[in-house]
Amino acid sequence: MIIGHSVSDGDGVILAIDEPVATVLQRTQKQLLGVSYLSITHPEDVMRNLTHIAALQPNGNSARIRKRYIGGEGDVITLEVQVSRLGNGQSGRLIGTLCTAPTLADHINGGGMPHHLWRRAKDLLDIIRARDAVLGSDLFADHAWTTLLIVYVAEAESRIACVDFVADQLRLSRSTLGRWIRVLQAKSLIEPPDRDLDALQLTKTGIDSVERLLSTHATMALS
Repeated sequence: MIIGHSVSDGDGVILAIDEPVATVLQRTQKQLLGVSYLSITHPEDVMRNLTHIAALQPNGNSARIRKRYIGGEGDVITLEVQVSRLGNGQSGRLIGTLCTAPTLADHINGGGMPHHLWRRAKDLLDIIRARDAVLGSDLFADHAWTTLLIVYVAEAESRIACVDFVADQLRLSRSTLGRWIRVLQAKSLIEPPDRDLDALQLTKTGIDSVERLLSTHATMALS
């Protein structure tokens, strides 16, 4: 299950972090801002983590890293982080999506989180696209739900769901999508678009709501 997100500079100093992530790490957002992620990484995982991060190409593919953190209360906390690098050097950014780490049983039976819900969300998007291709998108107006699915899948894959990308996927103008974004913001489902990255991001309420709907039996019948 997705917990939240973090943004670090090119050297791994935390610039922004969602409150749910800070809570899982047994700290507050204020305590984590300006802190290097290395300082809260389990010592045995530091070199492996550095190797993964060094291999990331600017604006390239993301990497999934299973790593242990040292919590503020001294606990060892295992999470999965899908991380990608935007830009080069100090001005670049490391964008992380932090998830609960699946157990071995989850991997074996294929029903673990977040893979189970990520797969379902992708299947639903495929159905929506096939429906629009066959019947015509002008017959349907579920832009809000489709926007949430597109952003959810992007976050689960640690990709940036920029406004233009989402508008293209929905075949909407940027201004029309902007109106839907404001509606979703009013419902506390999506954050205001990031001005620097022009990116959309779900709120914690948005993530929980999407995952609750993806878990329903009615949705399962479509996947």
